[in-house]
Amino acid sequence: MKNNILKPFISAIKNQDMTAFPLVFDEFKKLIMHYARKLRYEDAASELTLFFIELLYDIELSKFSEDESFSIKRYIAASIRNKYIALSVTKCKSENIEVTLSNEFCGYEREFDKRLFFMMSFKKLNDMQKLVIIYHYVYGYSVAEIGEILNITRQAVNKTKNKALEILRRELAVDETYLV
Repeated sequence: MKNNILKPFISAIKNQDMTAFPLVFDEFKKLIMHYARKLRYEDAASELTLFFIELLYDIELSKFSEDESFSIKRYIAASIRNKYIALSVTKCKSENIEVTLSNEFCGYEREFDKRLFFMMSFKKLNDMQKLVIIYHYVYGYSVAEIGEILNITRQAVNKTKNKALEILRRELAVDETYLV
């Protein structure tokens, strides 16, 4: 939907008129369901839908012109993607805690030792390096997409990624026999 159609619908929703909600939701339902499937847990669709509703109430429509562009749609799609990323990170953290707890009670396994060693090495990276590595290797974003997300150039993304990989290689090479 273009801004000139979407903006009045969202404005009506913000004014408690939910008759336009099904039309707006249908525009983003595929995207929400796509990310919910990728999250692979029961309440993912509900969480993303709830976020979508909150986003519609919180969006500052004055920042968008009522023209033939798709800027509102792109903004909402990017917000949903960012929420998906945040939920993925939360899910990964909880899975790591579950793995840690289960391995403490079931004895240490070699595979867990490798992951733990990698996690310890990963902590040596700064926040920007961690984000770039996660966006690129976990979520599969291109260097250009990461640059857009983080508001930095492709060159800066590449430099950050290469520096992070150098740090990880150095850390993991410290004791290669440990990983065998």
